[in-house]
Amino acid sequence: SKRSNIIVDSPELRDKYGTHHTKTMLLFFRDPETGIKTVQMVVMTANLIQEDWEDMTQGVYRTPRCPLKSIAKRGIRGTLIGSEYGSPFEHQLIKYLKAYQLRRVFDIIIRLKLYDWSSCKAILIGSVPGRHKASAFESWGIERLATVLRQHVDLLEPCRSSSQLILQCSSMAFSPQKWFDSVCQRMSESMEKNSRVRAPKICVVYPTIETATKSVTGRYTSGDFLRFEEKSYQKNHAWFDSYLYDWKSRNAGRQHIMPHIKTYTRVYQDTDGQPSVAWHLLTSSNLSRAAWGEYQINETQLYIKSFELGVFFCPSLWEVDDDASTEVVLRPTTNPKTYAGTRKVVHVRLPYDLPLVRHSKPGQCFTRIE
Repeated sequence: SKRSNIIVDSPELRDKYGTHHTKTMLLFFRDPETGIKTVQMVVMTANLIQEDWEDMTQGVYRTPRCPLKSIAKRGIRGTLIGSEYGSPFEHQLIKYLKAYQLRRVFDIIIRLKLYDWSSCKAILIGSVPGRHKASAFESWGIERLATVLRQHVDLLEPCRSSSQLILQCSSMAFSPQKWFDSVCQRMSESMEKNSRVRAPKICVVYPTIETATKSVTGRYTSGDFLRFEEKSYQKNHAWFDSYLYDWKSRNAGRQHIMPHIKTYTRVYQDTDGQPSVAWHLLTSSNLSRAAWGEYQINETQLYIKSFELGVFFCPSLWEVDDDASTEVVLRPTTNPKTYAGTRKVVHVRLPYDLPLVRHSKPGQCFTRIE
């Protein structure tokens, strides 16, 4: 039934295969006692339907409740009232929302500019439909992520010598190997230009048929959201099987709850033998050209079909708060050892167990039954 307090608006999609795939909320609060106003952004992997929240593994990121710039501390970037842009987070959020080209969204942007977003640690990684080139080439999709990696990710020595790039999603469209390789190459970038940095081992976490069959949603219902068509798999399996790892999530209590979450993460073994995270992205983007973009015109143009949004984390985003001599390390929440000497530990909730477990043999990847 229709609700009088809900207004539905739809952005333009320029391609018939494009979707509005972003799942996010902007929540405005007013304290009933003090009258203080705040705003909070929530980035999710779940749609607003019951089964997404009850039957699937999902991810949620919430910003702090951000105050009005008029009462924020002075001298912090992003607190200037009336400025076109504030903090980097605000800048990217507004840039993304403007891409909708919707009047109601422009009204929301005006409100958002009144708030101080400078306390938000995450970096937004968005995709918007279009053929992006020139100055817009690095603004969206895989090129946006690659740019952020080059600007913010300083790999520690253990990560330079050995690491894994873990791609984990719920749906995979048919993608040529050349495109897959180019995306992995962009995701392997960092601040280091040194050729001595070893490329990470590429791992794709996706359930096997057996794992999905034993899940709470079973073999058939899991196919409603684990969208990997048998035809697509058969085209790719000769080269793709070697990258596949099973969905193992006992430590997080999600072994039998199939993933609708999408994450991209670079992990390595630290000097103390514990798994650590070089960077982590929680996003709506599955492993597809529609979401990340397809290179055109000798890789001078990026064609994106869908709206997507995610949040990116790496150690350097926390180092600005501390003494320059204090090193920050990201560790999985399921890691039993949290102590890291004099270093500050920031915990990241990974949806799967480490170390990863390969598919037992080729041809075991879950695909939809047509």
